[in-house]
Order: sequence, then structure tokens, then C-alpha cells
Amino acid sequence: MIFALVCVLAPNGPNLSLYSRPRANYGRGMNLISTHFSTARMLLAAAIALTMVAVFGTAPAQAAFPGKPGQIVYAKNVSNEEGTTGGLITHSPRRQGGSHPITDDTGDDSPAFSADGRKIVFSGNREPPAPANYAIHIYVMNADGTGVKAITSSLSFDRNPSFSPNGQQVVFDRSTLLDSRPQIFIVNIDGTGLRQLTEGSKNYDPVFAPNGKWIAFVSDRDHDAKTDRSDILSMRADGTKQKVLIDGPYNESEPDISPDGRKVAFVSNRRQGSHIYVAKSNGRRVRALTKGHDSCHYTACFFNPAWAPDGKHIALLSLRRYSSDVEVMRPDGTQRKEFASGGTEAEGYGTYIGAPTWGPQPR
Repeated sequence: MIFALVCVLAPNGPNLSLYSRPRANYGRGMNLISTHFSTARMLLAAAIALTMVAVFGTAPAQAAFPGKPGQIVYAKNVSNEEGTTGGLITHSPRRQGGSHPITDDTGDDSPAFSADGRKIVFSGNREPPAPANYAIHIYVMNADGTGVKAITSSLSFDRNPSFSPNGQQVVFDRSTLLDSRPQIFIVNIDGTGLRQLTEGSKNYDPVFAPNGKWIAFVSDRDHDAKTDRSDILSMRADGTKQKVLIDGPYNESEPDISPDGRKVAFVSNRRQGSHIYVAKSNGRRVRALTKGHDSCHYTACFFNPAWAPDGKHIALLSLRRYSSDVEVMRPDGTQRKEFASGGTEAEGYGTYIGAPTWGPQPR
């Protein structure tokens, strides 16, 4: 299970709850863990959680650009009594194709590919401005892990980056210690032209449509019921014409638009637990791709859908109480197979797998 300890350094404010959180979901999409640790084990898990929060507090709002399926990338960290190691991992689009690391910084997370498959944008805390050591920035690098360059810098939490289709801009969400409500920003890949696109309520998880004309994102501005803390909205690439896209009495989040722009995969707790759904790009004809009848303790919950560039598969993150796996399934929810697996002990030691994103072959 992916643990995170929400403390004063977390953007959601001082709260010492231990919970699982596969991505930067600023609503109530978190799954509280019923723990029965001894005091010693709880303190040990908390120490490990402080190390892991910078890594798995976020995850990509990736764009599924069309092309031939290339590498799948995700964060992977290994924690033991001696410390934590890890970084971003690329995996072959074939199940048995193997994987290899492309970064070795445990704070690297939220990777997303450019439309040509040659660049990866991600979040991390490699260069926090002094004297703070909690800031999270957006970085761009070559797909092989070389040429890392920061494109944001401030005392803020910059997360969930996504390339524009022309590769010249990156959209992301930002929150601060002074304002825990994240807002969506856009910036040029050289770090210039930073501009805020949303304001007011919590707005996060932005992702460009493959045609570059609109952006899907998550917001808490439209409450239909007490159980509704997040919906999926859309807006033009300049931030105008914001409207509700996928709505309901429960939580909808983590949108990913299909390569042909006709469908949106997303996460919802409409049924017990967290599951993957798909809808038409206008928000209609919603159907479930995964099913379950329990919380994430004993049966799997599913997060972070990522379309393959040819639209024939969807990668996702599967979480159980002590495991985190990258899986791939057909777009109708069938033939789900494990590509990468992680597991932990009750104390928190073990292997942690982050949310996947799927890039096209470089061209």
C-alpha cells in the first residue's frame, strides 16, 4: 500500500492521518486505512511515510497522444531499514519486455510524455529554494532521462503536469502553504510565460485533449450531494468556457482523454471502492471498466487510467492493502494483466509503485 503522512508540510494542511493516496487528489478521494499498529510500528511507518509523501502524493494527469505504443513510465521506490531508493522507471509496451530506471531521485513522480515521445515532464523536489525543503517543481527531460531542466520555481507544490500537443507548453496544478486550494497554470517549456487558468474553488489534474483545443480537469465547484467532492470539467486551452463535463453525486477524478479524442477514462467511487470508468468526450454513456464490492483493504481499487497511444489498451494503478501494481487492460475492461508489482509489510517497508503513463514511440 502507498502510505503518506499528511503533516504541516502537506498542502492540505496539518492533519496526522495515515492514508493511501495514489495521486494529488485534493478532494475526498482518499482511502483511510484502518491501522492497528503498535506505537513503535506507527512511528516507524510515519517516518517512512515522510520519505514517501513527496513521491506518491502526486501522479500524472497524462495526455494520450496518438501513435504506436511506446514505453510505459511510472515511479518505483524501494524502502527498507537503510533508507529509500528509486526514481522513474520505463517499461516495454509488451508485458515480458522488461523495464529499466531512467532517474534515481526518489522525489520524481507524475511523468507524462510529449506527443512525439521524445520528452517527459514530471514533478519533483530536486531543487527546493532555500531555506524551504518542501517545494515541488515541474521538470522536463529527454525520454531516456537525460537533460533534466526545471521549468517552475517557487515555494509551491507544482503537480500533475501534462504537455500540450505541440510540445511547447505544460499545464499543471499549483497549491501553496498559504492556500491549499490548487489552481491550474500553464507555462512554456523554457519556463517563461507562466499564466493562471483557474481561480476560486479547487481545480487540479489538468490534461490536454489530443487536438490541443481543450483541457479536462477536476474541480470541487459543483456539489450535487454531500458525497460529491469532485467532478470533471472542461475548458478551452486559454482557460475560457469552463463547464462541467462528467458529473454525479459522488467523486469523479483523474481524467485521461483517448488518442482519438472521443472518450474520457476516469476514476469514480460511484460503487463501493474506487474504479475506472469511461465516457464519451461529451460526458455521456458512462460505463464501468472495473468492478468490486469492498474497500481497498482486501479487494483491489483502481486509479490513474492511461490510454495507450493506439487506443487499444488502458494502463492503470491497482491498489490493495499491502500492494501496488501497474496493470494493463482492454478498453472494455477485459484481459487485465499485471505489468509491474510492488508490495509492502505492515511497517511500511517494501516496494511502492506509482501511477503509469503511456507514451508513443519517438518520432
